[in-house]
Amino acid sequence: MKKLFQFATLIFLVVFNTSCSDDDDSNDIPMGPTLNIVQTAAANDDLSSLVSALTVADQNADSDLIGALSGDGPFTVFAPTNAAFSNLLTELDNFNSLSDFDTEEERALLGTILQYHVIAGTAAMSSDLSDGQTITTLQGENITVNIDGGVSISDATSLDANVTLANVEATNGVIHIVDKVLLPQEIIDAINEETLVDIVVGTESLSILEDVVVKVDLVETLNGDGPFTVFAPTNDAFVALLEALGDDYNSLDDFDTDEEIDLLRNIVLYHVLAANVLSTDLSETTVETAFAGNSLDIIPSGGTYVIGDASDVNANITAVDITASNGVAHTIDKVLLPQAAIDFVNSLNTPNIVEIASGEENLSLLVAALVQADAGLVDLLQTDGPFTVFAPTNDAFADLLDALGPDYNSLEDFDTEEEKALLTSVLTYHVVAGAAVYSTDLADGQMVETAQGGMLTVDLDGGVFIIDETGASASVTTADITASNGVIHIVDKVLLPN
Repeated sequence: MKKLFQFATLIFLVVFNTSCSDDDDSNDIPMGPTLNIVQTAAANDDLSSLVSALTVADQNADSDLIGALSGDGPFTVFAPTNAAFSNLLTELDNFNSLSDFDTEEERALLGTILQYHVIAGTAAMSSDLSDGQTITTLQGENITVNIDGGVSISDATSLDANVTLANVEATNGVIHIVDKVLLPQEIIDAINEETLVDIVVGTESLSILEDVVVKVDLVETLNGDGPFTVFAPTNDAFVALLEALGDDYNSLDDFDTDEEIDLLRNIVLYHVLAANVLSTDLSETTVETAFAGNSLDIIPSGGTYVIGDASDVNANITAVDITASNGVAHTIDKVLLPQAAIDFVNSLNTPNIVEIASGEENLSLLVAALVQADAGLVDLLQTDGPFTVFAPTNDAFADLLDALGPDYNSLEDFDTEEEKALLTSVLTYHVVAGAAVYSTDLADGQMVETAQGGMLTVDLDGGVFIIDETGASASVTTADITASNGVIHIVDKVLLPN
């Protein structure tokens, strides 16, 4: 209260003296500044927040910024406007006004910020400043002067402060009014105690990303020292991905196999760079991601940048430079997909072996045989595989039935357990498990073990032929029909094991 009373008295004397001088226009004698830096700031309505900040910081017993800046100096002060302080408070969590700096620790932080705006020992006019000049502040860290179409000041952030009014002289120095509160690295480190995971957890529009990070066990990794850059897909981006995956993936819970969880983990790592890359550091380049062997493209677009993945759809950056103690996040409007994820998505949209066979009119007897065998082969050939299937045509099955004689006029005549077991043996003899073997993978004379246990021999003399254990040869009439779980080669004969 004593300080405030003394301050009010000073203001009264200033106003009184000014009024008296206005009454005497006959003696127009040029005068220098009559107010010190604190008094000059107090007389400027647009610097009222600065004066309030000085007053709040000085509530700490070891702080006397008002006293210091009222002393002899000289000082150079970069004075943030009220709007600059308002912008700072908007960016800080739980600080709606300067009165919210209500603990000793918080007031000390405010004092540190204010000291970063003061140059002690000199009254530097704008004409004394040079481009690229670095100046040590009262706080101890440097600021950098930029003179390019105006005067701006660089601090430890990526956003410069513009000098909006220069060379406001005071009895003990000079003030340059700026449109941003300058922040030293000490304050950025103190503010950014949250890790990237903390930021994701605290951001409503990133709640699905939070769930993914927890599901794939990357919380500890992204809480590490880093530094990391995370391109963070929003909830809408994940919803769009789930819709693209189809009815089998309505939520993250549907990623329930080890393979699916590994894929999801790699997708998250594909969004992470092992470096601190601010928006100002972005340039046209290709960057390696934390998903080893996979890279992203940084692509210029309309004065900004988009992120290119292994697909043909780029991601737009929707918010930049969300800083954390261990890196920085930029939000994006699309889940980035490495090639492995694209292959997975494509497999979802590709029918499996049974679905392809069911859709081929010329393979209807093969499907009927799978059903008649009653050995779970229909379900088996719809699992992940991979499988290679040599698929006999309807004519091939008709030829087999003719060869078996009048007791076998249709597949339904395989109706005993023994006959169904025999039919199962024949069908599994047409399947190679554990590999999708395309025609280009075959070699002349190659021996291939089947799921039945018998062997097939490849003959590439004048075409592609498969020789069974009876020595009979089947011609591959259509090769390389890709399924989601393997490949089909259509053959003109039912292959027979011994």
